Amino acid sequence: MYHYSKNELVNAIRNVGIKPGDVVSLQVSLGRLGMPNGAHDFESVSNMVIDSFFEVLGAEGTLIVPTYTYSIGRGEVFEVEETPSAIGEFTEIFRKRNGVIRSRDPMLSSAGYGPMAKTILRDISKSCYGIGSTFQNLHGADAKICTLGISIYWATYRHYIEEIVGVPFRFIKRFEGVIRESGISRVEEWDYFAAPFLDNCQPDGLVLEDILRKYSLINIEQIGRGEIMCIGAKEYFEYGTNELIKDPWLTAKGPRCSEEYMRENLNK
Repeated sequence: MYHYSKNELVNAIRNVGIKPGDVVSLQVSLGRLGMPNGAHDFESVSNMVIDSFFEVLGAEGTLIVPTYTYSIGRGEVFEVEETPSAIGEFTEIFRKRNGVIRSRDPMLSSAGYGPMAKTILRDISKSCYGIGSTFQNLHGADAKICTLGISIYWATYRHYIEEIVGVPFRFIKRFEGVIRESGISRVEEWDYFAAPFLDNCQPDGLVLEDILRKYSLINIEQIGRGEIMCIGAKEYFEYGTNELIKDPWLTAKGPRCSEEYMRENLNK
């Protein structure tokens, strides 16, 4: 028994507004979709999904997939070409594809294939989420933020919006560590927009997603036992910024706490 086919997936990708030449940032949980027809292990399922996106995107399209390692936060050396992704087999299968390039962010690296991959992934600052980051480059490229098998509130792009707005429940934490690329090691400092280990500061993007749904900004299609969701990066940024200005604690668990309490607990 299978739950969807490649043709159904290709049609779903098109139906959420993805078209040839687009830049797509994709995060997935393939197990939630069920079993596709013609693919019988995780590698074949993953490659079928990747091929389906490129069937829609064409030669002029670009696919970006997170390959986060959190290396610098763990005190580990980040080897751009070798350190495996820490966030699932799909991301590692994509990273190892021929022609895929990777960013040198030692916390939140991403991999990409297509004509815009180098611009988005290699022309970056040393901020994981903020100005000059991969996420700001996705914004500038008018990318599509897409999730498959998980809801859009899981998309990491939201934290970029939070940093630009300057939400009070996160703070910039500077890490120092070793990045090794092409056999050359460098000690570098990178800024990560972190949440302190306080229960009320833990992320909760569901309320913002509900607002985006209310304004019909998210395109959603059923596929297998799950869904594919897509929103334009610029639309997400515009509406997310407006909502966070109105309620800076919107995307945190809450309740809100005082600045004094935050300062006292930043390093806990």
